Amino acid sequence: MPVKDQFLYRKIGFILILICISLSSYALKERFEYPDLISLKSSSNTVNPELVGPENLCIVFGGVIGTYSGGGDPGDVYSWLVIGPNGEEIFNRSGGSQFETIKVSFNEVGIYNISLNVRRGTLDIYTSSLQVKVQKGPELALLPDYLLCGETPVKLTAIDPETSNLSSYSFIWKDQNGNIVGNENDLIAFTEGFYIVELFLRNSDGSQDCLITGSSFVGPPLDFKIQQSAVQICEGSSIQFETDTPLSGEWFIRKSGTSQKTSLGSAFNISINASTLPSLGVYEVIFSSFDPNLPECRSERKVAFELKEAPKIQINLLEKPDDCGNPNGNFTVQAASPLDSLVVEELGFVSGNISAGQTLNFDNLKPQIYTIRSYANGCELTNLFILEAKDPPTSANPPTIIQTEYDFFPESCTENGIVAGQLKIQFPQGNVIGYYRIMALGVGSILTGKIEDQDSLAVDLNGGDYLLELTIDGCTYPIEEFRIEKKPQVEFTVPTSINICEFFDFVPETNQNLSFTLTFPDGTSKTTDAQNPFQLTEAGNYSLVGISKDPSTGLCPKIQTFSATLSQSIVFEPVLKEEDCFGNKIYEAKIEGVDPDQTSIRWLNESGEIVGRSTVLFPTAFGDYSLIVQPLGSGFCPVSPIPFEITAPILSVPMDLEANKICPEPGFSTIKLSTNEAEVVLTEWIYFDLVNNRKDLTEFAGLFEITVSEVGTYEAVAYNRLGCEIGRNLILVEESTLLTPPNLEDRYGICSKENTVPPLDPGDFAAYSWYFEQELVSEKRLFKPSEVGEYTLVVTTIDGCEFAVSFTTFDACDFDVIFPTAMVLDDPSRDFRVLVSEGVTEADLYIINRQGALIHFQTVNEIAAEVPILIWDGKTGGKSIPSGTYVVVLMLRNPIYGFEEKITSSLLVID
Repeated sequence: MPVKDQFLYRKIGFILILICISLSSYALKERFEYPDLISLKSSSNTVNPELVGPENLCIVFGGVIGTYSGGGDPGDVYSWLVIGPNGEEIFNRSGGSQFETIKVSFNEVGIYNISLNVRRGTLDIYTSSLQVKVQKGPELALLPDYLLCGETPVKLTAIDPETSNLSSYSFIWKDQNGNIVGNENDLIAFTEGFYIVELFLRNSDGSQDCLITGSSFVGPPLDFKIQQSAVQICEGSSIQFETDTPLSGEWFIRKSGTSQKTSLGSAFNISINASTLPSLGVYEVIFSSFDPNLPECRSERKVAFELKEAPKIQINLLEKPDDCGNPNGNFTVQAASPLDSLVVEELGFVSGNISAGQTLNFDNLKPQIYTIRSYANGCELTNLFILEAKDPPTSANPPTIIQTEYDFFPESCTENGIVAGQLKIQFPQGNVIGYYRIMALGVGSILTGKIEDQDSLAVDLNGGDYLLELTIDGCTYPIEEFRIEKKPQVEFTVPTSINICEFFDFVPETNQNLSFTLTFPDGTSKTTDAQNPFQLTEAGNYSLVGISKDPSTGLCPKIQTFSATLSQSIVFEPVLKEEDCFGNKIYEAKIEGVDPDQTSIRWLNESGEIVGRSTVLFPTAFGDYSLIVQPLGSGFCPVSPIPFEITAPILSVPMDLEANKICPEPGFSTIKLSTNEAEVVLTEWIYFDLVNNRKDLTEFAGLFEITVSEVGTYEAVAYNRLGCEIGRNLILVEESTLLTPPNLEDRYGICSKENTVPPLDPGDFAAYSWYFEQELVSEKRLFKPSEVGEYTLVVTTIDGCEFAVSFTTFDACDFDVIFPTAMVLDDPSRDFRVLVSEGVTEADLYIINRQGALIHFQTVNEIAAEVPILIWDGKTGGKSIPSGTYVVVLMLRNPIYGFEEKITSSLLVID
């Protein structure tokens, strides 16, 4: 199968892949962690197989994946065959439970035929086929990632708008939370996140057909978050915002439900006072910045907060106290809105669940300031009510009035900022004893103290509006309202903290003409104008002083502090986290020493396009990829992408089995498995006897060659490093019926003089090995021994059985002859006789007298070694021959070995 077709599930969606990985992981866990579970499953109730799967598919991305299942029991073996429109074989795989369900890639339109055979043990129990119609489907136009620039929405298009039958398709768009957000070919995405589309055709029965699924991510180029001090604020309070990354950008605010947004200026952080907001309700705060690598695309993120109504009360004076020391004053508090509670601090009064319109009466009160706090809807309202004595006093003996003189001094500038203002009080009549309380409007008491027999008092105060309450000699004097004038300061902002990655060029945010002096953690300082960067390389605490370059502005300097941490370059790498038995893979960004949530992650394809932003990547195709990881909160860190390649996995290996039959000797068979051993990390062997009983041969696990002694069928299964089955085959082992050994004698003669000895023929066998003294001398059927010694023949039958026989040889042409040269007539013990060694089979004797006449002839055709032959008593014609010397001629022959030898000698005959 071409590599480009291996991942035709491209864009099916990470949810589906996760399910596949999870199922695969569970199967592997069963096999390697719970081996008993497999045998347990084999004993479950029998389930009949059934071929199920889609009969209609649509091709996208050059192909389509069809999923087909066979059912059955865990121990069943499935053989799948898929034939293409032109009769070609496009899928042919067999295997166990991992092949109960298969995924088939269809690359062209046409009619396909899917056949399934299910084997249980050695018996085929189910055969079925299914016809599948594959038609041309639309090409998904959806990209894996879209950039969201500013508030400009992104248009996601599922398929090419020019698709001829576009109107026949139904579309369902969902966001990452599963909410349906669209039902057309195009989706306008306003918000960041994952989007998934399903498109399909409707059958006549209304069911879905040719389902196509795609997914994409929409997001801005930059990774940052807006941090806010609260999600709800009340009237009279404020809220702060800051980005978690020191980015230069502009802040905006917009009332929810309106289109108009208002700029709040450029700053690292901002504070919004509720008093500046036009009405109650929900507001959006937006921060907008640019990625220097994508200057045309503005990165924006927004957060929301709610401005809630503060409690409403009405305070009514009923009666002032008669004089400064008489507790007979009276006022009421009426709830203008429902209150959760109301507190009068000076009276220790607390009351809850006050309904709108309800009035609370407070009497017998002395003159002073009363702090009234009301609570509702999570909001607090602080009112300061001044209850003063009547003027002039109406009591008969009012206390003596002490004269006071007040001076109020504004804030003033220093080299680095502002010095607080001051309140001064003079008592012209002399030293007094008492105490004072200073209260800030909307806040309450901020400063109290004693007056210890002194004629003056000085208190430092920051700019603002205050109330002064003096109590001397038990008499509360008229409340003094006053203001400490604030001194305006230069305006600039800095981040609260910065994470430095090797170095960071820091520029304070300001729109004024300022100069800055930065004090580094080591105590050194540097001064520069606005817009010129300070290069930060140290961790620690920094302080920055901003000074106006135009003294006429009257702006005081301002000091801001911030901290910095120093991060080394992030060590990261892409690692293969999971892969299943069908080639699906999941990669993970392995990040050392940093929380992945505190990093910006980008997976890029070979074209430099973003294809993933999370710690995991679900690749949609083979090829070259790269990974970039940068720390959040540090601006832009210099980092080099780490490249990696995703290659096609090996999903099957050859499974060639070879076995010989079981022979009488040695009584076993050897089965050899030939495969790609580099890809196989585990083998399993299974035995089925002649009645299909199964036995797992666990003792052979991991072997590529086994020895067995039982007749039956043996099955080998191969697994890769993931525990995935990548090959399976079986072979029948039988007993040999060819039991006839070679047809040879124990001893054979050879002829050293001539070589006319006929060859040995042991019979009909598949192979021959002739050995002389343990050395192989021939592998032919016919063999002619040529040396004296011990021979061994090993023959192999066509069943692979071996038989061995041994024999010895002797030299039949190198013989010994013994006969006398003299004999005594009529003495049987001294007659003429001949002895020959082994090898002579025929012999003739000729006795010739001096005249050359033949007087005796004798022949023999059967000769036993070392047994006398040609015995002669010296008589011829019944009479003894005369004494004297005679000629003896011996003719010795062996027709088998093709030799004949003549021996001539003399014989003395004695009477």
